[in-house]
Amino acid sequence: MKPGTIIELPDGRVGTVVYHGLYGYGIKWGQWVVPVERILRLCPLFNEEIPEDMRQWEPEAYLREPGSISEADCVGEEFTILAEADK
Repeated sequence: MKPGTIIELPDGRVGTVVYHGLYGYGIKWGQWVVPVERILRLCPLFNEEIPEDMRQWEPEAYLREPGSISEADCVGEEFTILAEADK
């Protein structure tokens, strides 16, 4: 999935994909228009520090089984895609 994809969890919560990496898909709660051209700034391979104007795009949860991979909540791998990101 690309950043900007809107998903819904089985419990009805809705999120927007803002990250995909070793931790799985990172989401931000709610429906957002993600600035895909700038999202690479969140990747530590490209920047050691996240710019202040991009902190709002840090994942609030991950689409993977619960574990201790990050401070963000891990909400499982079951979800429905409500809207695909522009290709």
